[in-house]
Amino acid sequence: MSDALTGNEALGSLLPTAEPPPGAGPAEVGRRIGQARARRALTGASLGALVGLGKDQISKIERGRRKVSARELPKFAEALGVTVAHLLGQTSRPTLAMAHRLAGDTRSREDGNARRRALQLLEVEDVLAQRAAPVPAVPTASGQQVFDYARDELSQRPRNQAEAVRQGRRLAERTRHCVGLGSHELGDLPGLIERHFGVDVALSPLGTETDGLCVHGDGVALIVASTDFSQGHVRFTLAHELGHHLLGDPRDVINEGEHDMFADDLQERRVNAFAGHLLMPEDGIRETLRWLSAGRVTERSLVALMEQFGVSLAALIYQLCVMDLITYDQSRNLRGQRVGDLVAQHTSVAPTGAGITVRRTVRAPERLLSAAVDAARSRLVGLGVVATLLEREDDEALWDAVMESDSGVLI
Repeated sequence: MSDALTGNEALGSLLPTAEPPPGAGPAEVGRRIGQARARRALTGASLGALVGLGKDQISKIERGRRKVSARELPKFAEALGVTVAHLLGQTSRPTLAMAHRLAGDTRSREDGNARRRALQLLEVEDVLAQRAAPVPAVPTASGQQVFDYARDELSQRPRNQAEAVRQGRRLAERTRHCVGLGSHELGDLPGLIERHFGVDVALSPLGTETDGLCVHGDGVALIVASTDFSQGHVRFTLAHELGHHLLGDPRDVINEGEHDMFADDLQERRVNAFAGHLLMPEDGIRETLRWLSAGRVTERSLVALMEQFGVSLAALIYQLCVMDLITYDQSRNLRGQRVGDLVAQHTSVAPTGAGITVRRTVRAPERLLSAAVDAARSRLVGLGVVATLLEREDDEALWDAVMESDSGVLI
């Protein structure tokens, strides 16, 4: 086990200093710089300030009208959080390149715990890719249909709030149709995301400064969510970040707290509408209301809906407003209530309290965990790789669970 690579060893330098090789001409390098700038949400002027050039020079570079010298390439790579190899179009390991970008992004440290966890997972995947060849993360045929629909039919930014909500709902309905979910509640949401959309999902108690983090692009797709929130809150975060990924958000790192997810922004409104309709389909809500309260929204039916769909009160109120089942004034009054007291008054319809219970769950991406366990048993990687995924100590208990167990189940 002592010969296993560590995360730091896996992150080697990929910064060549030679002139661009044949085929990496000004047009290709400029295009990659432009793409990386868009992912970082930088303007031409702000990128120019970082590398010591004017806005007009950045424009010429991105249009292929000005060559980037070998001396300038490392400056661009550092400013954009990529490697020189990436800018030159040289083959590199996608997870390693993404890890470099993630580690080099110093714009915000509010999401420090989530960012560190994502970086851990990217490093682990790079180690496994070199040693154990894990199963690649790819969407199913049904999941690919959803991707195609999102990119082909919803590629235009919404022009107003109504269009944003309509697009989000259409994407959720298409997702449910393609994956065969009908109007039923979702069970294992992380598993569904991984299985159908080729996105690794990790859950960890990461504090409450950031709800979720989506890292995607260049063959990498990862969602990390903090479980220091209620289960319902976590599920909405996962669906929200999935929406960003499906819709091809140009940012390669999307870190969001609740104030970001519910910002007065058309893109966020569209993704929120997707998350709401994915988790709480209209037919399912109306069916429950007809059965429980003759179609009316009551405190008891609110608690029952939270339990049935595994969502928070805030997410449910948002969806009921979108469906015009409650008014804005009613939603404001409901938000002012203590959700714990509300659930306690109607425990008969909320036996698990799924909407408000905080479990602080740790969940590693199933694809990586399975590969790591198999590789550890074959002595291809050290047990520390499994420990990192599970956020456990590399001790005798883990050794027994991984190396001595015949069931293949980690407890």
